[in-house]
Amino acid sequence: MARNPSKIGKIPIRISITDSREESIEQTENAKEDLQVFSDGSALEGKVGAAAILIHKGRHVKTLHYHLGSDKEHMVHEAKLVGILLGMHLLNSRKGKKASAMIGIDNQAAIKAFKSELRNPGHHLAREALYIANSIRKAKAKGSKSKDTLTIQWTAGHEGIEGNELADKEAKEAAKGHMTDTKQLPKYLQKPILINPSTVKKVYKESLPKEWQEEWRTSKRGTATLVIDDTTPSTKFLKSISNPKLSRTAASAIAQLWLTHFPLNGYLKRIGKVDNTRCPVCGEDKEDIKHYLLRCQAYAHERWPLIQHAAKKRKPLTLQTALGDLQLMLPLAAYIHATGRFTRSGERSTTQTSNTVQSEVLTAEDEG
Repeated sequence: MARNPSKIGKIPIRISITDSREESIEQTENAKEDLQVFSDGSALEGKVGAAAILIHKGRHVKTLHYHLGSDKEHMVHEAKLVGILLGMHLLNSRKGKKASAMIGIDNQAAIKAFKSELRNPGHHLAREALYIANSIRKAKAKGSKSKDTLTIQWTAGHEGIEGNELADKEAKEAAKGHMTDTKQLPKYLQKPILINPSTVKKVYKESLPKEWQEEWRTSKRGTATLVIDDTTPSTKFLKSISNPKLSRTAASAIAQLWLTHFPLNGYLKRIGKVDNTRCPVCGEDKEDIKHYLLRCQAYAHERWPLIQHAAKKRKPLTLQTALGDLQLMLPLAAYIHATGRFTRSGERSTTQTSNTVQSEVLTAEDEG
């Protein structure tokens, strides 16, 4: 356990979180404590920092800055806890520890961490703040009847509260790299703090899609797909085969065309399934996807409706048009069906859905 289970929820400070921003503003403006600390954490330009300022009877007395490091190793939530830790240190460093004091911060999650089991990443900072709070409480308890003279309260951010605004400004300076002399910091912060594993995992997880995209775009198949769609990898491929009027067979064929895994002799010869790459219907030396869709003279009649649909969009029939235009998916499926290139001899003529596609294309031509 990160802390004694019997003491979870029992802390040497009073926590105050109002129900609304308006109440928070009013509470802060009417605060009676002699010592007021405002702390904040910020991320800026890939760096993370925290700051705390001490105000005594309305006068700005002292400021502490701490630069956590890169946002690839730390998060703002940690910075908020560092800000509270700095605030505790400011109060503990003063001679008059018996004076009433409050620490204001604009993050409720950071405040609620003090009543948790302190097992999450970054909570080691809250644990250190509690150690200092215990020291402050013991000093206050000597000769005092009240032990609840140290309060951490939620102060609504960006509401014109002077202490909050100043803490936010100083936290940004800390994020840029400004740091208080190490000797003036809490002992726990006089050495680099622990790297946050949650942040490291998050950064790694976010980098994976980018790495995969670059790897795909430079691969042999990715390069071929770029000819069809220069935004690949994208959702355009899924949209092209997701038309509800496409049969599973037609969608599968279009997917294979996109991925250059289409059972034409140019591909089948490469994987050792046929003896040569020659087109079986027109006799051209290499039957590849471009030949099958655009050039094969044996399919000129079947290709004509596809050319007409492309012409209506004022586009020539190219691989980019035939496979990349979502409105040509049904005519493309009809073309594949009409060629009969992949229908086994004696096999019944495709499915009802394929026939529907063919009739819809013909209907569209008649209406045109």
